Amino acid sequence: MSTEADAWIQHELMVHPMAAVHGNPRTALVVGGGDGGSAFELLRIPTMREVVVAELDAEVVRLAREWLPGIHQGALDEPGDPRLNVAIGDALGLMEAFGRAGRCFDLIVFDLTEADDGSPATALFSARGLQAARGCLAPGGAMSVHLGPPLHRPDTARLLLARLRELFSHVAPLATYIPAYGALWGIALASNGLDIAAHPASRIATRLRQWQLDAALRGYHADLHPALFTHPRHLQAIFDNADAPK
Repeated sequence: MSTEADAWIQHELMVHPMAAVHGNPRTALVVGGGDGGSAFELLRIPTMREVVVAELDAEVVRLAREWLPGIHQGALDEPGDPRLNVAIGDALGLMEAFGRAGRCFDLIVFDLTEADDGSPATALFSARGLQAARGCLAPGGAMSVHLGPPLHRPDTARLLLARLRELFSHVAPLATYIPAYGALWGIALASNGLDIAAHPASRIATRLRQWQLDAALRGYHADLHPALFTHPRHLQAIFDNADAPK
C-alpha cells in the first residue's frame, strides 16, 4: 500500500495539519508506519525531540530501508536520526503499557493498513485500540487515523468516525485522492484540545514559515488547510452520519 510516487500525499496530511495547529509538538508515536514516510514528516518538524515507530513486522522496515528510500527519505537509514526509535512488536500492547506508565505523546499517527476484519490492524481500529491511543496522548495532543475509501466503503468510515467521536471532542475528517489507491481516501484528525479544522490559515502560514516548511512540502500549505475540511454534500453525508460504535 505504499509507492514512492505518491505516498507523500497521505503522510503530509496525516502529520502536518495537526502538527501546525499544535504548534510545539515534541514527541510523536507512529502506529504502523514501517515504510518510514510518517517518521520522515515528523522528523522535519524542528520542535520534534522523539519519534517512536511501533511496527509489527521487522521485515517491513528492512524492505523499506532497501527498496523504498523515496518514501522514508533517509529516516530509516542506519545509523540514523537519534530522535527515532523503531519498536518492533504489538502496538496495542505498547500503547497500553505507555498509558499505564504515564508516557504520553503530543502526536499519534495511525499509519496502518485498512480496518478489515481479520487483518493485523483490526484490534488497533477497535474501540479498545483507539482508547489505548487516547490513553497515551498528551493534553492538547492530536492523532490522525486512516478512514479508508469513504465512497467505496462508507460503513467503515462511519464506524471509525463514531468510535473517534465517542473519545474526542473534535474529530475532523478530510479526503484526498491518492493515485496508488485509485480512490478518494479518508483521514480523520482527532483531539480533545485542538479544533484543527477551525484553525486560521494565517496562523498555519506563520507556523510553516517558522519551521521553514512552507516551500518544502509538496502538497499541504496554509491556504489548503480550511479547504481540506470542506466537502461536497454526498461525502459530508457519510462523514456526518456515523453509525453507533460497536
